Amino acid sequence: MQDIQNPSETPNSAPSDVDVAVILIGINARAFVTGCLDSLKNAGWHNHTYEAVYVDNGSTDDTLEVLARDYPWARCIDNGRNLGFCPAANQAARTCNARYYYFINDDTIVLDDAIALLVTFMDENPDVATAGSRLLFPDMTEQYSGRGFPTIASAFMGRRSPVTRFFPNAPWVRRYLNKDGLEKGVPFDVDWVSAAGQIVRPAEFWAVGGFAEDYYYWHEPIICSRLAQRGGRVMLHPRSKVIHYEGHGSGARPYASQKFHIKDFHRGAYRCYCEYHRVGKFHPARFLVGAMLGTRGMLMLLIAKLKSVLKPQTT
Repeated sequence: MQDIQNPSETPNSAPSDVDVAVILIGINARAFVTGCLDSLKNAGWHNHTYEAVYVDNGSTDDTLEVLARDYPWARCIDNGRNLGFCPAANQAARTCNARYYYFINDDTIVLDDAIALLVTFMDENPDVATAGSRLLFPDMTEQYSGRGFPTIASAFMGRRSPVTRFFPNAPWVRRYLNKDGLEKGVPFDVDWVSAAGQIVRPAEFWAVGGFAEDYYYWHEPIICSRLAQRGGRVMLHPRSKVIHYEGHGSGARPYASQKFHIKDFHRGAYRCYCEYHRVGKFHPARFLVGAMLGTRGMLMLLIAKLKSVLKPQTT
């Protein structure tokens, strides 16, 4: 794969004494953002240095005021509007001059030395292009943050699908969610990792153009695929643990918001499938996958609409 480079997006390449820039993006999530920053301050760093960069995508709560008052050590970027995750993450990365970027969601708690472990791991493994933390729900159950690339079958065996709930140890489920690797407890290769806790070297990040700004969902499989095509490994480190509240950072979602997310999720899944599997414009699989995802999306929209009617969101 040819490198994707844009000089206007390439950060300062001067030597840095900062080991890792921790980048988080949020909107109207002050309690989660401060909790994440508190966990960074209390984390174990193994003598690694770090900076924290928070990008605010148009909050109307008091997030920025609280951070300015109580967290002066965290650098803030105020966008005044919601740019989306990928543009905001790239924007923050351009301002950083560190040996690594570590992207993390705002609704997370870093446990122990989770980030320091990844810095050391990347230093020791130059063939690894990116590595992810092990994301856990607050009850410490798995989120399976290192998974396989999407296939037609994966539409029916995702983390939340009835098939997975009824057959959690079926071979195809175990392969897609990489359950065997997690149980072994040592770093292992995966197809993609979640940007809710992901480390990458700046040179490799910018060589593929950073996060794909034309994606909202599915940008993680896309960047990992592009890094892998350049010859880099993608790995999950099971001992790097991060609690992820997953989806709670921006609060409750009314139907209009759910509609956007459901549509964009399925459009992104279709584009990601076609790019990764190199499905040609007139390949039969393109039409089959489009029909299946379209049907799935319409069913999810119907369910979301019924729920919104039966149980309206309170403000």
